[in-house]
Amino acid sequence: MSSPGLPHNPEDSDDAVTITPDDEPRYNPTQLIYNRETGLEGSTLLNGETNGLTEGSSSTLANGFPRQSSDLMQSHLQQLQYNEHRISLNRSIGSALGILGELRAENSKRPIFYPTDAEDSSNSKLIGSSSRLALIRQNSLAPAQNLIHKATEIKDVEQFELLTINLKLDQTSGVNAISSLDRTGLASLFNDKVNHVMKHLQALKERIDDTSSKVFVTGDLNSGKSAFCNALLRRRLLPEDQQPCTSVFCEVIDARDNSGVEEVHAVSIGQAYNRRKETSYKIFGLKDLEDLVYRSDLYSILKIYVNDNRPIERSLLKNGVIDISLIDAPGLNLDSYQTTQVFSRQEEIDLVVFVVNAENHFTLSGKEFIASAAHDKNLMFIVVNKFDNIKDQDKCRHKIMDQVHVLSPETYKDASEFVHFVSSADVLEGLPEGGPDGDADGKDDNDPLDYDSPEFDHLEASLRRFILEKRSISKLLPVKTYLGKLYSDLGKLCVINEKLYLQSRDDMLLELNALTPKYEQAVAESTKIHDQIQKVIESTSADVYSFSRNKITNTVNAIKDMPLAQYRGLASLYVFAKETQFLMINELLNSVTDSENYARKRTGLAVDEIRQIGITQVASAKLPNTRFKEEAMFTKKYHNLRKRLNEDISPFDFFDPTFDGFFRAIGLLRGGTSYQLQVWKSSASAMAVYSSTRVLQNGVAVLKNVVSVRDILSVGFFKKVVTPVILTAGALSVAYLVYDMPNAYQRKTARKMSRQVQEEDYQHANSSRIAKECRKVLAYPSRDVMNCLQTSLEETATKKKQITESLKNSDMSYDFYRRLAKMITTQKTQVESFSFEALHSVD
Repeated sequence: MSSPGLPHNPEDSDDAVTITPDDEPRYNPTQLIYNRETGLEGSTLLNGETNGLTEGSSSTLANGFPRQSSDLMQSHLQQLQYNEHRISLNRSIGSALGILGELRAENSKRPIFYPTDAEDSSNSKLIGSSSRLALIRQNSLAPAQNLIHKATEIKDVEQFELLTINLKLDQTSGVNAISSLDRTGLASLFNDKVNHVMKHLQALKERIDDTSSKVFVTGDLNSGKSAFCNALLRRRLLPEDQQPCTSVFCEVIDARDNSGVEEVHAVSIGQAYNRRKETSYKIFGLKDLEDLVYRSDLYSILKIYVNDNRPIERSLLKNGVIDISLIDAPGLNLDSYQTTQVFSRQEEIDLVVFVVNAENHFTLSGKEFIASAAHDKNLMFIVVNKFDNIKDQDKCRHKIMDQVHVLSPETYKDASEFVHFVSSADVLEGLPEGGPDGDADGKDDNDPLDYDSPEFDHLEASLRRFILEKRSISKLLPVKTYLGKLYSDLGKLCVINEKLYLQSRDDMLLELNALTPKYEQAVAESTKIHDQIQKVIESTSADVYSFSRNKITNTVNAIKDMPLAQYRGLASLYVFAKETQFLMINELLNSVTDSENYARKRTGLAVDEIRQIGITQVASAKLPNTRFKEEAMFTKKYHNLRKRLNEDISPFDFFDPTFDGFFRAIGLLRGGTSYQLQVWKSSASAMAVYSSTRVLQNGVAVLKNVVSVRDILSVGFFKKVVTPVILTAGALSVAYLVYDMPNAYQRKTARKMSRQVQEEDYQHANSSRIAKECRKVLAYPSRDVMNCLQTSLEETATKKKQITESLKNSDMSYDFYRRLAKMITTQKTQVESFSFEALHSVD
């Protein structure tokens, strides 16, 4: 239907959907009951079909006709479907929150691959980007670097819509700085993004559970947002000015929710609003709005309760179906804080009406807002205000529609319903300032149609249809859209990670299979070298021990016959004894010193041999450049034999008579021991005869031939012959003892020293000490070689361990993303199965 004087085109008529043709019978529902406290359980479809509300209808209708039963039945079915979809969406939101929670926990344990340069759909229109993958990690293992390399090889990564992390260096550079962040910063940004998405899901849940609807009017500065709101209310309620005037959020609500009282509730910053709790706000009159809209430093939002006495088929606030509030937001580019507040507020809104100044078109802040809102709102109203000021309206219309096509394709498809070129000033022209009664339009409220501004009437009709008749689309479709995009992004992320971890797992298996034989061979070589080195150490120690023991033992055995101190006569006998004792001990100690010197030389050879063994397996550059210092060995003397030997000299130490010594003394024995000497030693009866000289033996033989036995037995014979012999023998014995005193002392001292050395096991103690010192010194080059081998072995073992752990993590991550992908696919299929458009499609 068109206004009088204008041609009528049913397809272009803005009221073709809401007005019943004159030739069609009209049927009204028997009764429509609306409870403002409980609403209609979140639906506009039950007892709320406005196509049953025609001219003259009210909130309570009677005298229905047969058509009403089918309409009510359809409304009931639609209400059931709406509630089912709402419950299902609630469940899907809960599933999405659970999936995001698992993903966040996975990010804290194992790497998550993320396309760091992927832009969202809006930014990709402005800034070209190429997808590149980066790694979010909590630990740094070498195999993980292979994952990064594999990640960069994946081509044609689809861009994210909701999970995009975009960090720019400044406002104008357009350069994404994500790739320059370290893994900690990137992981933190990803977690922040997940937290933001989870917060948005909570807001969506609250929105679909809320039975009321909120219309959010926003746009750039001086685009005419307040004038547009006043035009919708047909009342100059909100302050208007050529300069920016609205800096506080203003929410216009039906005064019936405030017991019919028109007033302003100013909510202080940080205060939670509760209409029933007067301490949570301050009350002002409507006339105070001129000042209140500037007090963004005091108030966060102004709750404006007004009456609208227009009929329910014309009024947006008093529609007889659901509670609707109109929110006038500050300009986007007023300041950064207010712009951020506007961006955050849109998450709580069911419908966005974006007001564009026809003279300026879409600004950068406007494009960014629409891109942000498009995350869940595929459809939004674009109101091009001040269109009457444009000379070339067709050109302006085409340019704006081209921008809308890029920014919101779904809105562009249904441009006749969602894109409107109006002039709010024309609607407000001639209207006085709104009074407390809310009846300021000066027109007949009973006239449902007003043809002063057909474009604006069409806009109002479209708003009513979308909010009231198409509630499934305005209330539930944004949730479905957001969940669909979220599950799509999560599915892409899972597919990327699943492929990368599978590819990485195969690569690590190949690397592990190639590394295991090398590791086992290195272990075998290390064991072999260790055995060789130990063999060198043990053979050297055994050789030194044997040499030292033999050296000391031979010295002890030969010390009694060694020419030592010089004998100067009986007067210096004691001095001779002390010198002899000192020299004998020195001989024994010198044998120990000789053993130590031998050990030094032998140890030096062994050190070179051990290093040579190490060089055959380890590069010489890796071995420590140490030098063997043989003078550092045996710096501490452990033997104190001189103190332990008894240094007291006894007179008996000088007497040690022996037949060998006696006969040597008188010159009867030279060289080795004769057989006759052994006979004399063993026969005690021949001692006297043995003690005589060869001369006496020859004399006796002569006398025996001349003198008879009787003469020998006579007393005279004893006096003449035997007595001199005895005296001669005694003199010879005394002379022998005196003569043999130096030799006797040396022999007895040597025997005493030998006995004491044997008792203390002196040979073994010193030989063990010397061998132990050799083993201690050889341990240093051995340790150097083994440390180099162990370091190389540990590097291989560490690498093997890292690959094994990374392989385990890859298996766990692969299973995680594979399981998560199945969950996401199931949820996405379920969400896509909701068909709101089938219930209420936009014409």
